[in-house]
Amino acid sequence: MTRAPARSAAPWREHGMPALLLMTAFAFAGFAVMLPVAPMHMMAAGGGTFLAGLVNAVLMGATILTQVVVERARTVLGWRLSLALGCALLGAPALLEIAATTPWQIIVLAAVRGIGFGIVTVSGSSAIATLFTPERRGRAIGAYGLAVAGAQLVLTPIAPWIAETGGFPIALAVAGLPLLGIPFAIAAGAAIERHARRAAPAAAPTVDADGRGETTLHALRRLGLPILALTVVTCAGGAITTFAPQFVPGTTLTVIALFVYTAAAAFTRWLAGGFADRHGAKRFVLPGLVLAMVGLAAFAAAIAGITGPVAPIVFILGAILVGSSFGTMQNVTLVRAFELAGEHARGVASTAWNVAFDAGTGIGALAIGALAAGSSFTFSFVVLAALCAVAAVVLVIGERDGAERPHSERRSA
Repeated sequence: MTRAPARSAAPWREHGMPALLLMTAFAFAGFAVMLPVAPMHMMAAGGGTFLAGLVNAVLMGATILTQVVVERARTVLGWRLSLALGCALLGAPALLEIAATTPWQIIVLAAVRGIGFGIVTVSGSSAIATLFTPERRGRAIGAYGLAVAGAQLVLTPIAPWIAETGGFPIALAVAGLPLLGIPFAIAAGAAIERHARRAAPAAAPTVDADGRGETTLHALRRLGLPILALTVVTCAGGAITTFAPQFVPGTTLTVIALFVYTAAAAFTRWLAGGFADRHGAKRFVLPGLVLAMVGLAAFAAAIAGITGPVAPIVFILGAILVGSSFGTMQNVTLVRAFELAGEHARGVASTAWNVAFDAGTGIGALAIGALAAGSSFTFSFVVLAALCAVAAVVLVIGERDGAERPHSERRSA
């Protein structure tokens, strides 16, 4: 069903949203710096290649474990303390790492940063669901995505340069930026709590035919299709951001490919929000998978040498296509997850989505690395493209057979 365009104010004008966006920008700025700098610091500390890889593995492991318990913990801590704690646990370990002298100190600090990142990621998407009604969430998620991607687009590429030219203390001091987000976290938390109190009666759990409240398991079952689609695409994203220097020929082309990938993801995450609000998120999940499949096939063709002298153009095109899929899917699968879970299970949707996103990113890096080591990057990207095709088929069959049974669909405006 086509939906009428939302005529309400821009999402960043919503009370509490400016503070949330500023907090998010500061939080992800620190994360963006540490993603390449922490492994570099480990190498400089004598940890070797394995421990350098372990740093971000520990970070993501701690993130996922934290994401599972964030919603329950926030019922005790409240929004203000939760958001402030997330920023503190992201920023303070970066400053403490200036004094780190052993590899295991760096590993422990990475785990602490993972706890902070887990709090920020789940709380951020849950905050959007609390601040905005369903028909406005697409654009709100797009604005939130710009705050996330903006810091990464600028800081991740230059962070290694900062560490190499200015030294690790300067790079680690820059990574303390999440601490500057604490005042905005407190302000955003206060606004979110007010929204939550006003919306509490409408968010009461529904009761099924047996007279029992909907359970977390029921909500998770409904999320299967969008979560599958998201996981496949984030696997591709994890593979590209991890191994681009290995499969893209030349440093300059690698930088360009990663830049256009990140820029396309940021732009399409924002752009998809308006379309999702007007037409519904469901219809954009399948096109997102197709975009990824075509982009990955382009990478495979270029790596294999099939495209000949135009290979650099094919690499850039592949980066744009997969980046566009990545950004689109970040938006529409989250909106769709909120739709399918129902208003009473927004926390379940937020947690499941964030766990799938981070798990997919990690699995993509590990699995594609193993495949490439045993065969080639060409074969690895063919496998990823095939996975997108399989996920697309599962999505079509699942929707046709009524596998998705949304608890509440947004009504047309």
